[in-house]
Amino acid sequence: MLKLMDILDGTSIPVNYRMAFITNFYREPLLRRMERETGMIRPELTVLMCLSHRSGLNARDICEITEQPSNTVSRAVGALVEKGYVTRTRDAVDTRRNVLAITEAGKAVHDRVMATFAEAERVMLETLEPEEVETLTRLLDKLARDVERWAPGLPAKAQGG
Repeated sequence: MLKLMDILDGTSIPVNYRMAFITNFYREPLLRRMERETGMIRPELTVLMCLSHRSGLNARDICEITEQPSNTVSRAVGALVEKGYVTRTRDAVDTRRNVLAITEAGKAVHDRVMATFAEAERVMLETLEPEEVETLTRLLDKLARDVERWAPGLPAKAQGG
């Protein structure tokens, strides 16, 4: 771990390196654990997370939200439908579009997964004072809400150009 910590002080991208460093140590072990406990792979968990926050999405919407390839999302949706965690129905307005919805069973799995993530976040943030957590959350929110302007992978149209 010490060698990894040395990189924190020697990088030319100190903010993004720290965000990635923290994310890797938070997210990766939790996702591996959730894969073992739920029998679902990461893309399936990601689809459930998306559908738990917004109904009426289709696979293309999830690709845009998550930056995952369409074949990955398509396989995840198929597996979730088969497991009974997601339903897929034709859109009444645009019959070429399949609308996805999370089922009660899918919501139960999602809630269990999110409880595990929330507890890990609580433990991670114990090192900060409540005011620091509030400031960190506010700053990260500000960056997240400005993603269309600065994200290098977004098309020029989304970047305002």
